[in-house]
Order: sequence, then C-alpha cells, then structure tokens
Amino acid sequence: MRAMISRPLPPPMSPSATLPIEACYARLRHTAAAATLLIAASAAAAPVDDLRALVEAGRSEEAYAAFCADSDLATRPRGFDLWCGVAAVDLGRAGEGVLSLERYVLEYPDDVRARLELARAYFQAGDNVRAREEFEAVAKQAPPPDVQAGIDRYLAALDAREGRYRTRHTGYLEIGGGYDSNANAGVAQADIGLPVLGAVTVADLGVQKSSAFGWLGGAGRIDHPVAPGWVVNASGYANGMLYTDASEFNLGTFGASLGATRSTAGNFYSLTYAHSEILLDGSRYRWTDGLGAEWLRQLSEQSSFALIPQYARLAYSGENAARNADLVAVTAAYRRVWLRPGYPVLNALAFYGDEHNRENRDDLGRRLYGGAADITVSPSPMWALNAGVGYVESRYQAPIPLIEVERRDRNFTLNLSALYLIDLHWSVRAEYQYAHNASNLELFEYARHVGAVKLRYDFR
Repeated sequence: MRAMISRPLPPPMSPSATLPIEACYARLRHTAAAATLLIAASAAAAPVDDLRALVEAGRSEEAYAAFCADSDLATRPRGFDLWCGVAAVDLGRAGEGVLSLERYVLEYPDDVRARLELARAYFQAGDNVRAREEFEAVAKQAPPPDVQAGIDRYLAALDAREGRYRTRHTGYLEIGGGYDSNANAGVAQADIGLPVLGAVTVADLGVQKSSAFGWLGGAGRIDHPVAPGWVVNASGYANGMLYTDASEFNLGTFGASLGATRSTAGNFYSLTYAHSEILLDGSRYRWTDGLGAEWLRQLSEQSSFALIPQYARLAYSGENAARNADLVAVTAAYRRVWLRPGYPVLNALAFYGDEHNRENRDDLGRRLYGGAADITVSPSPMWALNAGVGYVESRYQAPIPLIEVERRDRNFTLNLSALYLIDLHWSVRAEYQYAHNASNLELFEYARHVGAVKLRYDFR
C-alpha cells in the first residue's frame, strides 16, 4: 500500500527525490585535488595527514574525537581548521564547522576545496544565501564534471528549500519501456482448486499474460508561500502503461491535489485534498477522493519522523461498483541519512488501514497491515542505487459467497533501481520489481516480475 499523499521529508533532497543532497559531497572530496592543503610547519604535517586520512575515509567521528574535540579554535593550528571543520559538519556540528572553515578560507581564499567545504557548511547551517554564493563562485571556475554535478545538486536543493519563501514551479516528463511477466496479476494456470466448488477452470482473462510495454508519464507542482511559515501547493500527474501483447490491460492513471503546509520550530504540518483516477483499456475503472494530514518532526539534521492519517472514498465503475469502499488509514514513517561514504538514506514506514465496503459486501471489505523499507546509496553525485522491500497483509471481513471462506492475502514486494544523472535536467533509471501474492485461496495467488528503463527530463 502506498501513502495516498506524500512529499519529500527533510533534510532537503534534490527535486527528483532520488539522490540525497549529501551524496554530491562524496565526489567533491576526491576530485578537488587541485586545492591542496598547505602546511608550513613540517612538524605538524604528520598529525594533519592523519586527520585528513580519517575524514576522507568516512571516519569523521573518530577524527574529531582524536584531533578536534579538545582543541580551542582560537589556538588551533591553521592546518587543522579545514579538516576539523569538515569533520564537525559531518557530525552535525554545522555552526562549529562554519567557524573553522571560515578561519581557514580567510588565510587561503584561493583554495577551491575549502570553498566547497565552506559552502556545504553554510548549507547545513541553513544559511542559504551564503551557501549559494560560495557554490556559484566555485562553479564559475569550471570545475571537473563530477564536482559540477555535486554543485548542481546542492543548488537544486537550495531551490527546493527556498520554495518556503518564493513561488516555485517544478515538473518532469518521462518516457520508457520494459517487460511485465504478469500484466493482469493472473493465476499461473487455468486449472485450480477451490473449497466447496472443487476443481475449476479460470477464464482466459484471469490467467497471467506477459507482455512488453511502453511508458509515458509526467507531473508538475507549484509551491507558493502566502505568509511566514505557510506554503500552499497544487500538483498534478498523469502516466500510461501500454502493453504490446495485452492491450486489454493498458493502464492509465492521473490525479491532482491541493494542499497547505505550516512549518515551525522543526515541525511541519500539512493538509491535502487529492483526486485520482485509473483507466483500464481506456475506460474509467476506479476513482478516489481523499483527505490527508501529516505531522512531521525533524528529530535531528539527519533524521525525521512523520505521522500521516488519511481518509479516501473509493468508487468503481460497472460491475466493479460492488467494491465501493471508504478507506481510513494511518502511516508512521521514519527517515535517516548517514554522513559517511555512499551517504546511505533509509526510509521506513508501517501502516494500518480499514477498507469498509459501502455496498453491504463485507466479503470485499478488509483490514490492511504492513510496512516497507528502502535504502539508497550514492557512490557519486551522478549515481544512486536503491533497494526496498514491502509487505501488506489483507484480512477480509466476511466469507466469500458460495465457498464460505474468508480471504487472507499476504503480498510481498522487492524493488531495485539504479539512477544515472546525465546532467541537471536529464536522468536515466533502470528498475526492477518482484511481487508475490500469497493467499489462502488459490484463485488470488500470483507472482509478477516487471523491469523497465526510463528517461526523464526535470524542469527546474
């Protein structure tokens, strides 16, 4: 089950919400080699080299404890300022990192590496103006492509952050294709067994069909600040999945939402109305109107927690109208970023839902329990790798007519993806999803493999 209403959680991420903003820093440490550390006193060289080695190995906590924690900034040797500043920022001590790096840059203003570190420190400290000035100053010097990619990601994240104070428009277009082993989520074979009825033969439409498919999608969003701490937003999306060998299962989805967000003292409060529709083979299949609230608490610079209650009214067309239902759900979500090589980002959630049937068909009503988790790592500013798992258990609330058995489903999913950023606007993504639905009734069991490659253009 996916949250009906969602938005990226702080700490700020890139607008594509795929690469953590800290990921862009990984390559900065390795490709800004032209900006070398100048140590006048040879006696201090060895300790500084040890400090630097620890920081660049992703062991900033150890480096800070060994070389920086007990030193007074006013008396600290100049050579230590750069790496102690970097270590402090890595540990979430952005204010201390700014002071240390500013002290170093005053003495070595032409050190490009130090200017990049100072820009990152300003970003972590929430000083958007000075962060942008430093990043743009370095960008004017035509740095290597990997460094420029990292700068672009920070500038994009600054654009997103500044959306709290000025109107911001974002959007994307996406095209691609792939292969689906089970386009209709059908059973593996037509001959199955059911309680009471015994051996039955499933109609052809219910037996799994595999097919290649094309993909086309797009979305747009406007965020407009109306008062300090208040932002109103509107968004819309549409996408289509067109099968070459199973066109009767062509799927189209579109939707729109209106909402408002209030931010204050590390808390974010949102209220959103959303409408969405699903088209099956060009005909209206299901539409949803819902209201969602969200409370998000920024626990630290690297972690946040959110609580998301939702209500949705589900309506179906034709014979499927018997499935009309009201859904009430609540989701708890946690997010954590680690400031270490690869900059792992963990997202985890748990939810409960009650889908109450409105047509006196309790056998189609259900309670849902589940959770999901995924982790993203970024080997460089241009790459992101993601892996996730999910589980949903559905317990239906009455026996199915004729067979007098209450349905119980357990759905498992596995998702893998790799993203490559061609430049600030273009990206390409390869993705794979495996789903397995286990049920106490053979009629509802299926497995599905879906793989795709998609090219995307982001409007900034």
